[in-house]
Amino acid sequence: MSSRNLALALVLVVCPWLPQPGVTAELAADALTSVANGSIALSAKQHSPLFAEFDRSSTLSKRLHESLLAMGFVLTQDKSTARATLLFRGDLALVGGPVFYKGVKVPVGDATEKTLQGAKDGGGVSRAEVVQAVAGLAINKAALDSAITPFWQGMALSGMASAIGDATGVKGRFNTALTGDPRGICLSRCEDWKKVSQTVYLSITLHDAAAKQEVRVMTKAFSETVAPEEVMDRALVDGVRTIKMVDG
Repeated sequence: MSSRNLALALVLVVCPWLPQPGVTAELAADALTSVANGSIALSAKQHSPLFAEFDRSSTLSKRLHESLLAMGFVLTQDKSTARATLLFRGDLALVGGPVFYKGVKVPVGDATEKTLQGAKDGGGVSRAEVVQAVAGLAINKAALDSAITPFWQGMALSGMASAIGDATGVKGRFNTALTGDPRGICLSRCEDWKKVSQTVYLSITLHDAAAKQEVRVMTKAFSETVAPEEVMDRALVDGVRTIKMVDG
């Protein structure tokens, strides 16, 4: 199964202590850890018409719909007429380093929409171009062994950390070029002083008349490289790999 790739270039033009334009932010291969539990059995015959949604993101919901339609599902926008509901939701938490030292937590859907809007506003391109763009700096990934295509990939999400900082007011707090690190001087564990804990908590649930199936994924990175879009990508990869298509 072929897959598009997620942009990994982190461009933060406002914060001088973060990577500058043209610098590719990529987490080291061993920086990511991910754990997924459970599995979901999905059937186009049994679960159609299906109501499917990615919480707080119309763009990701649309991408999910396109993937399911290509797999033969009949979809509905009315929950009351659906035989089953498929829901993706999650949270992204950033804690540590000179920017996110107080910690921020935002829904994955919100983070995606704010990042896409920021790319549109800052790049002079249309919303459609931002959503459909395949970044030239994206790394190659192995084909995903999953029932659902990687519907979230190929979007301009490389500015996610910056967009989250803007949305939460973090970036406006200080300028380390003028004031230095707001936390003061490191006194212990200085090797981790600039590292940021980046965690995605993802939940995928399928409800039908018979039962509720759920998969939970927790994906983490602890690094000076702030690339939450990579953490989100890995969480979604691991999540959709637990969804298996069944007949009947």
